[in-house]
Amino acid sequence: MLRHDLPPDRDAGVFLPAIIGFMVFLAGLALAGRMATENLLARWQSSLESAFTVELPPGPQESKAAAEARQQAVLAVIAATPGVASATLLSDAEKWRLLSPWLGTEAASLDLPLPDLVAVATAPGAAIDLVALTGRIGAASPGASIDDHGRWRGAIAGLARAADLAALGLLLLIGAAAGATVVFVTRAGLSSHRRVIEILHLIGAHDGYIAGQFQRHALVPALLGGVAGSVAAAAAFEAARRWLPGVSPDQLSLTPLQWAAFAMLAPGAMLLAVATVRYTVLSALKRLM
Repeated sequence: MLRHDLPPDRDAGVFLPAIIGFMVFLAGLALAGRMATENLLARWQSSLESAFTVELPPGPQESKAAAEARQQAVLAVIAATPGVASATLLSDAEKWRLLSPWLGTEAASLDLPLPDLVAVATAPGAAIDLVALTGRIGAASPGASIDDHGRWRGAIAGLARAADLAALGLLLLIGAAAGATVVFVTRAGLSSHRRVIEILHLIGAHDGYIAGQFQRHALVPALLGGVAGSVAAAAAFEAARRWLPGVSPDQLSLTPLQWAAFAMLAPGAMLLAVATVRYTVLSALKRLM
């Protein structure tokens, strides 16, 4: 059991938990935001992987009856393909709704020829040979093509990698700032207790014992600051998740495992602070010898 041979620094007792709490708050927001973004991108990726679109250009001088027969033939080919869950021919209104973000709300009034579009949903885990399917569809509707959303999937994968790098960089920056602050506070404590440390050395106290005294003073403040910062970050994240416009709260929710990882911020901050204190004290004492 460590004794209190070194009195605690009152300024450090207030400043250390405050700065640790603030750093953990920032790290918590970064971590929760990254995990929520990861979940959202995974849902988008899954929805793209489980669907594709078939484009059917109209035939030259094709009658309405011939067009409907061609559409039904394509739907029959798609429906007979193993792994297809559903195939829906989009109406003109649905196609104009898809184009409205680029052409405006008055897009339907434009006299533009639109190809027929078939939205296809696949069964979970299904592997469909799109090249072979394109050939079978092309026999029923010449010029038909399949869009498997590969470009969008690539964009989402790139966005996920960029978010990972940004979150990692931010967490490293916050950790470095927190470590530098702990070093500053510890050195200030060493300076204020210099005479006591010299006396402890004279009566036979080793460096590890003195470092343990500083560690004990930092342990509880760092843990309290970490817990306070984690709670504040969780509350801020939940508020943002519920009030963020344009996104459903469920889309940004965290899994129990992710919340467990989030809960490790407080003990992680405490361990970082204690390890930094010990390293700083031992390094300083070696220079004094």
